[in-house]
Amino acid sequence: SERVGRGREIGAEAARQPTAASLRGCAVVRRRKETMPLGVLARVARTHPFKFGCVFSCAKTSFSDWLVQTAVERRERVDWRRNGTFALFGLVYLGGVQYTLYVPIFSRLFPAAEAFAAAPVAAKLADFAGQRRMLAQVVLDQFVHHPLAYFPCFYAIKELVNGGSPMDGVRKYQKNMSEDLVALWKIWVPSTIINFTFMPMYLRIPWVATTSLVWTCILSAMRGGSDTFETDPEVAEEFFGNQGRARLRMKLTHPAAERTSLYNSADEHVLLTVTGHDRVGYINELTAEVVTCGGDILDARMYKLGGVFVANMLVAAKPDSMTKMLKSLSDLEGMQVNVQKTQPWLESDASPEEAELHFNATLHVAGPDKEGIIERLSAACKESRVDIGQLSCALEWHRSADGVFQKWCAIKGSVRAYEDIDEGALRRRLTAVEKDMDLTVRLSVAES
Repeated sequence: SERVGRGREIGAEAARQPTAASLRGCAVVRRRKETMPLGVLARVARTHPFKFGCVFSCAKTSFSDWLVQTAVERRERVDWRRNGTFALFGLVYLGGVQYTLYVPIFSRLFPAAEAFAAAPVAAKLADFAGQRRMLAQVVLDQFVHHPLAYFPCFYAIKELVNGGSPMDGVRKYQKNMSEDLVALWKIWVPSTIINFTFMPMYLRIPWVATTSLVWTCILSAMRGGSDTFETDPEVAEEFFGNQGRARLRMKLTHPAAERTSLYNSADEHVLLTVTGHDRVGYINELTAEVVTCGGDILDARMYKLGGVFVANMLVAAKPDSMTKMLKSLSDLEGMQVNVQKTQPWLESDASPEEAELHFNATLHVAGPDKEGIIERLSAACKESRVDIGQLSCALEWHRSADGVFQKWCAIKGSVRAYEDIDEGALRRRLTAVEKDMDLTVRLSVAES
């Protein structure tokens, strides 16, 4: 009986040992998995984590930009220069800089981080020291890295794309910092906890990029097909970064929301600049032609400039009516028509109409006509971070006290600022212009 029992034990042990055939079968299955697309990606990510993270982030950022331009901003043509700039940002910063932070630096600061991520869930729950190390990584990333490095770099790059300077971008970040960081933490603190708890080192960057891509797709789906949301390029551009503001602002709760119902994105919109010699019936002839062809005048500015009458009009029409209207306007006698296609539901970074107005004033300037007056005035405003909302200039004959007539320049404009400015510095700059060019300059600040 002992021999029988022993024989059974030996037989059971032999059954537990893998045979050569079973080992060959496992190897075949493994090879098949590694040759499948996902298996190939996983193998590349393990063997070349830095290169994979850079390329993945670059592709994700480029695709996100394309998606935002086509689905959110509804651009007729993709701005590939902008796309390439943000793709480069994804390659260098999101892939390279963040990989260096998340893997080599965090691995040295927290040597047990990789082991904690690879441990089973039950072991993680019992490893309080590991949980503290994970939270320390989250704090360094979300409360040190992003406020002090990521956002300044992102705003600087975005401002360069828009034709500004990096310091302009940093100033915008200082203004938006509180809102940006709150929105960032709502989404990315939970995502970063998951990343540092479960992702192996080589998948940390792909996880961040994938999460961002999913979020961008959701935003694009929500905003791309809804007429109750107004596109904001500044917000849209910030989806390219894997963090950004990441929030959807409903325009019906903002002062500029009423524009959503005014502009129908299904129509074509053009900005018409029409010039010609002034005569009785000029405006009626022009507007009647627009209306007859099915056009709708949404906004207009008309004035006489140097003996020429100028009409600027924002006109909307159905695509078939627009073609007919533009052909008809080009045939008007004595009028020269310039056409520029536009999408007025897209806001401009240069004039943030939703932002709170911190400074609003009227500028009056009068004096002998000289070269460079408007240039000097605009430079004083620019250096003071003040935006010129409107400006009109007229020449007239002015009789001096001794009876001599001379050309006189009269300028009136409105200036404003959407951030706190040094009003005293603005007045000192205007006073310098006043003295240098023998002008009278008056700045009347509106009551808030």
